[in-house]
Amino acid sequence: MGQVLRRKRGTGVGNVQVNYTIPPRCKASLEDAAGRMQMSAAEALELVLDNIQFADDGLPVWFDRSQLQEGLPLAKAS
Repeated sequence: MGQVLRRKRGTGVGNVQVNYTIPPRCKASLEDAAGRMQMSAAEALELVLDNIQFADDGLPVWFDRSQLQEGLPLAKAS
């Protein structure tokens, strides 16, 4: 069995746990990248999330905005 990659002691203090289901191919991709970077999958995911570039509208720059529903016009208050 291979070495278990873990965070350095104390670097996870204050972190919260999340639980999402993702396709097996995405998990495998994360674990492969983490192994190549010699860090845990949690650390690798943290790096991925920290390095997402956002546009001025708060969405990732690579997101296809044509998928979004246009907002319904709201009546202005008098």
